[in-house]
Amino acid sequence: MHYALINNVLAGRAAEAFCSMLLHSLWQGLLFTIITGAVMMITKKSSSRLRYNIMCVLFFLFLATCAITFIWQLNNNVLPAVNQQGVAGTATESTLHIWVKKFNGYFSANARLILMVWGIVFLAKCARMTASVVYSQRVRHYKTQQPPVYWQNKIAELSNQLQLKKKIKLLQSDIVKMPVVIGHLKPIVFIPLGLLNNLPAGEIEAVLLHELAHIRRNDYFVNIIQVMAENVFFFNPALLWMSAIIRDERENCCDDVAVAQTKSKKQFIQALISFKEHALHTSAYTTAFPAKKNQLLHRVTRIISNSNKTLSTGEKTFFLASFVILAGLLMAVTTGVVKPDASKAAAATSQQVKAPNTPAIKDQTLIDRKEVFEKDSRHSAAATSKISPVKARPAVYEEYHKIVTIDNIQQVVDGSIKVVEPMQVAKPIRAAKPILTDAQQAEIDRQQAEEDRKQALRDQAQAELDRQQALKDQEQARLDQIQAQRDKAQADEDRKQADLARKQADKDREQADIDRKKADKEKVEPNNEKTQPIN
Repeated sequence: MHYALINNVLAGRAAEAFCSMLLHSLWQGLLFTIITGAVMMITKKSSSRLRYNIMCVLFFLFLATCAITFIWQLNNNVLPAVNQQGVAGTATESTLHIWVKKFNGYFSANARLILMVWGIVFLAKCARMTASVVYSQRVRHYKTQQPPVYWQNKIAELSNQLQLKKKIKLLQSDIVKMPVVIGHLKPIVFIPLGLLNNLPAGEIEAVLLHELAHIRRNDYFVNIIQVMAENVFFFNPALLWMSAIIRDERENCCDDVAVAQTKSKKQFIQALISFKEHALHTSAYTTAFPAKKNQLLHRVTRIISNSNKTLSTGEKTFFLASFVILAGLLMAVTTGVVKPDASKAAAATSQQVKAPNTPAIKDQTLIDRKEVFEKDSRHSAAATSKISPVKARPAVYEEYHKIVTIDNIQQVVDGSIKVVEPMQVAKPIRAAKPILTDAQQAEIDRQQAEEDRKQALRDQAQAELDRQQALKDQEQARLDQIQAQRDKAQADEDRKQADLARKQADKDREQADIDRKKADKEKVEPNNEKTQPIN
């Protein structure tokens, strides 16, 4: 039962921590969006390989930040609880700060429901990913043909040219409509059936170099991590945008490898255009040659102009919106840290010190505190009667452990304000103890010592009774063990007697059979003597 309770508590905390991590990933994604946009503008003239490496580092930093957030939330009581006062906010808090509080409160209260909705979408994404894997396996084993010997030798030659140690297999497929690589440990390059005979050899070599570059760069692993991250953070536009940029830069890197090997931009561009005519919506687990519609134009433009892609109009809008939202959230958090009511409280306190005996109450704060104090009918009369008009002293309540949550209590008595000394929040107020003489205190101590001595004797007697009971239980356990051994011996003896009786019964049955056969034989022989003829 205790283990089940612990498991339920841990599972609940893990669910709330994971939900909190998903929530925090939104503003963390905005931060990485700003960094990614700045990197894209700064590295406009840099190599595609450098841009790709930087984008991958930012991508994995984002995933690491989310993992650290989950661990931190799991160890720090997960989503912050928001009370009603925090949700409502004060009069001086900004609207954005109040909205952020309500947003956090909603996630804290509905963590399980939000996680359930997320899980449904996540399972749908995983089902789609599984369908992609099944499609990839179908491509590997269905309607494939061996290419001519020339291209089998050519793929081996190009592999050696790129210093690939893996054995690359080339197949023609009737399913795919553009070149695609499937697998990593045993990669296979699939070419649409018939294109090897319909396109110039130079263009086909450029495309094969592009696909071999994917294998050399181990893009398959990075692509799998991207797909898994997109399934988890499917709601996060920042991560989806970063992942799309990584895919674009990956294709640019492979394009640069192919152009460097063929030393002909024109030939490679012509190959891009030719293969785009056979476009196919490929699986997320395949690294394909032409991808999205606009990507072909961007790739051709980049190869011709030697200039990397910068932010488009929509991406610039997203970049600026991320900056504005993140700045607003930062201002809201900063506003929440500062307590604006502190200055007013200090001013009200100083005003009360200067004029403690003002006949009329003009400060609204004093009126509010008076109303809060008088709300508790059980203690208002006692507090009023025990407040001294001359000297400020803590109020004495009838209830011994009454917890007072008002930091400074004012009470109007006979038209004048009586200020009670500040009391600590949530601290019990103890009743005043009577002053005792030394003789009275000594008598109380003596009685207490006598009571302690009697209690010690009772405890000692109880301990002796417990010891005797333990000895009795031990002796009874020994007797039970001896009786169990006797019962076992008796059972063994009974079993032996039963075996002997069974053997004796078998012997008696055999003897009875022998006697029966002998009697039958004797009965037959007299009959034979009677039927024998007399000579």
